[in-house]
Amino acid sequence: MILDKKRSAKGELVFTSFLFLAGVVVLWDASQLPELASADFVGSKTFPSIIGWLLIILSTLQLISVARGNLGEPEEVEGGQVASKLRLKPFLLMITGLLVFAFGLPIIGFPIAATILFASVVYALNPAKTKWFIAIPIAAATAAVVYFGFTLGLQIDLPWVFNFDFGPAEVVVEEDW
Repeated sequence: MILDKKRSAKGELVFTSFLFLAGVVVLWDASQLPELASADFVGSKTFPSIIGWLLIILSTLQLISVARGNLGEPEEVEGGQVASKLRLKPFLLMITGLLVFAFGLPIIGFPIAATILFASVVYALNPAKTKWFIAIPIAAATAAVVYFGFTLGLQIDLPWVFNFDFGPAEVVVEEDW
């Protein structure tokens, strides 16, 4: 039991140290971003800096907690049995959802691709209890909130719906400069 606690502490320290390192890398990358003269308060460095500082602060708090002996404990096993069988179908379903999102995004648009991704992940996490008639509308609502949050709130364009224009776009060059 003591050996397991030492392994758990080492594992938590290693994982938390990587989070701390990720925060340092994010802060360094944010410092390398160009500062735009047109940006008033929120520039290109603002959000990466916030994420970097949050990673550093939270990982430092976790490192202190682990050093004080507060280790994570595994959850109880449901039904009293440990599942040793590899569950390949949920994994492949998640990968399929990610691939549909990644490659289908420019073609089918963000709301449809994100709905497919969210619904497939929810189903893969608990296929026995997932009800499609509940999961799909919630996934669609989540995709709509994310879409409108990005397009209206952050002014970041995301593809809306079907775009089958795969040909080269005509470039018009104006000579009157």
